[in-house]
Amino acid sequence: MKVLIIDDDQIDTLSIVRTLKNTDLPLAAIETADTGVKGLELALQQQFDVILLDYQLPPTDGFELLIELRAKNDFSTSIVMLSHNDDEEIALKCIESGAQDFIMKSEVTAVRLRRAIVIASERHQLEQQVLETHTELKRLAECDSLTGLNNRHFFEERLTKKLLSSAKENTSFVLMLIDVDKFKDVNDRHGHVLGDRALKEVADKLNRCIGYNEILCRLGGDEFALLFPIGKNKQYVQKMVNRLMSEFSSSICVDGESLDLTVSVGIASFPECASNSIELRKCADIALYRAKEKGRNQAQFYSKAFHDQMNRRAELERHLKRALVKDEMELYYQPQFNADMKLIGAEALLRWKHPKLGMIPPDSFIPVAEETGMIVDIGFWVIETALKQLQYWLHEKTLRADFTLAINLSPSQLTDQFLAKKVKNLLNIYEIPASHVEFEITESNLISGEWASEALHKISDLGVKVAVDDFGTGYSSLSHLKDYTIDVIKIDRSFVERIELTKPRQLFTAICAFSHSLEYETVAEGIETDIHDAICKEVGVTRLQGFYYSKPLPVTTFESKYFYAS
Repeated sequence: MKVLIIDDDQIDTLSIVRTLKNTDLPLAAIETADTGVKGLELALQQQFDVILLDYQLPPTDGFELLIELRAKNDFSTSIVMLSHNDDEEIALKCIESGAQDFIMKSEVTAVRLRRAIVIASERHQLEQQVLETHTELKRLAECDSLTGLNNRHFFEERLTKKLLSSAKENTSFVLMLIDVDKFKDVNDRHGHVLGDRALKEVADKLNRCIGYNEILCRLGGDEFALLFPIGKNKQYVQKMVNRLMSEFSSSICVDGESLDLTVSVGIASFPECASNSIELRKCADIALYRAKEKGRNQAQFYSKAFHDQMNRRAELERHLKRALVKDEMELYYQPQFNADMKLIGAEALLRWKHPKLGMIPPDSFIPVAEETGMIVDIGFWVIETALKQLQYWLHEKTLRADFTLAINLSPSQLTDQFLAKKVKNLLNIYEIPASHVEFEITESNLISGEWASEALHKISDLGVKVAVDDFGTGYSSLSHLKDYTIDVIKIDRSFVERIELTKPRQLFTAICAFSHSLEYETVAEGIETDIHDAICKEVGVTRLQGFYYSKPLPVTTFESKYFYAS
């Protein structure tokens, strides 16, 4: 056992040395120091088992030396305070500041000193164990168990500290939110076990991109966060983005599976974008959303303009939730004609007339309805309202036997396993022959959704028609037609727009010929000129639709124009 005595009184020091030697402690060495400076130097240079420290040590006192020693992170020696003063408050203050014991010099005997040293050593070991346990628990609390990165708790703590220090020092730092693109597909296709291993690989890739001053955390799932100071080098942010994109340009191999994983990144800086952690997170989230909206596999910096756009979208979402209840939705109808200009159909088109915002275009609110899931309720309302209107026309008006009412279906509706049953019930309730009803699904959704096949087969089995809308825009449309029960091909307006040109006209003619050879009806949408009309009639398009004949009309106007006209 090595002991260090720090005491300016030589008589007291000699007395303590003698007393120590009278104990049965296994003493290897006893060092002494008569000043705090010497004592501090020895304590830090050598490893002692115990330090006997005089409380009244000039030029200040032993208490200050105690504080200084305990402030050292790597200092782990037990300390016993000695004093001629029996003030209990002083003793308590020393214990609270890190001393293991406090004894009066007048009480120093071999037995008392031995007990104090043994107890102090044991107590100090216990304190060290508690400290180590606490440190380990803190590490576990701040560590992501899957990847070994810092976790969300650590991130939130560090972000708060970073904000305070940056505000105080008038410096800037960047928050990057990093999200693995379409990672749900990996879990769905390969299972969560492989998915977890893939996340470890992602964490390794991210780790290879960061430096000493950069803090990387996993927030949960496939979302990560990166904090780093900007300093004077404003170009460093773009360099970091380039590094990330380069790292994820190569595939990763997990359990023999090659995965092409990309990341989307949202970037916000303090104090340029926000003044607190909540707002900064929000700004980075908005930027991340923008990156995903623009096609993923890219980084986007936060912008005020896009923030305003997001606020408008949020406002739109709030209004949309109440639109059906407040009876703000209505259906417009755009007529469809045959080559003899006889009315043989119509397309039901959703419109939203807000009392304050006015007429809101479908391309503004339909994507919001899709993303929030509201499209399911809205879509069912459209089907029921359209069929109810069709019932009225069938019973009260004179419709051709081949009249068809086209209703659009969203991708979300096609995932509803009860869709066909709901449609069947409505057909029965309103006593509508199924042959008068047509459901449209866009070609892009047909291609991307294998789940559409079963739903469309069930709908087709009811006797309703199934139409492929925007035909010709998908890269593999022909190969997919065989997988579905299709009755109608609705040629995309982009072909009609350029139909005057030789190549587009040849392609348009070929699509019509191909469709007719397979006994599909054809619908040309977007007809706007005499030439469009003439060519479509020439190649034998079954149904003609477009502003050349009529724009979509409210039901009363539609009826007045086509059912009451003399």
